[in-house]
Amino acid sequence: MKLLGITQRVDIANSYGERRDCLDQRWFELIYSLGLVPVPLPNVSIKRIEQLLDELNISAILFSGGNSLGSLETRASDLAPERDQFEFALFEWALNLSIPVLGVCRGMQLINYCLGGKLKAVPSHTSVRHVVKFVGALSGEANREVNSYHNWGLSNVELAKNLQPLAEADDGVIEAFQHNSKKIAGIMWHPEREPQTHPQDIRLMKNFLL
Repeated sequence: MKLLGITQRVDIANSYGERRDCLDQRWFELIYSLGLVPVPLPNVSIKRIEQLLDELNISAILFSGGNSLGSLETRASDLAPERDQFEFALFEWALNLSIPVLGVCRGMQLINYCLGGKLKAVPSHTSVRHVVKFVGALSGEANREVNSYHNWGLSNVELAKNLQPLAEADDGVIEAFQHNSKKIAGIMWHPEREPQTHPQDIRLMKNFLL
C-alpha cells in the first residue's frame, strides 16, 4: 500500500510545559479506507523530515485542519508558528516534486495562500452545517450538506491563480477547489468528522491522492 503523509495540529499542554503534535484518530480509518497507509508528520524543520519523506517514499500529502494561520489571526489562541513554518516548506517540497496534495479546512486555506491567493473572514461558516453546490469538474456530483468549522474562506476574488472552484456555498464562498494542471486540491469541510464518510468524499479523495 502507498504511504500518505498527513500533517498534525499543535496542542499546548501547559501543565506539562509541552507543545504536542496530534491528530484526530478518525483520520486513520478514513485513510486506510482509501487504500493508503497514514504517516503522521511532526511539526519540525523541513530539513529534518525531508530525509524521512524520501526514505519512506511518501506518495501524497494531506494537510489536515486545526490551528489558525498566524498570517491571518495574529492574536488567536491556537497559533502554532512552528506548524506554519513547517507546512509552508512542506507544500513547496511537494510542489517541486509533483507530489499529490489535498488540503482540508486549514489545509485548503494554506494551499490558496501559498499559491498567492488571499482569504477573508466568513463568520457565518463557523460550527454550522450548510449545503454545497458542486461546479466545474465535479458539476456532476449531487449537491449535499457538509459540516463547516472555519472562520476564514475565499470567493473567486481571493482565489489563487491556477486554481478553479469545485464546490461553492450559497453565499459564494468556495468550499473546494483544484489546480488547473497539478494534482492539488482542497476541501473546506471535514470528512473525518462525519459519523460515516460520504461516498462522494471517498471518490474525491481517491481522485486527488492516488
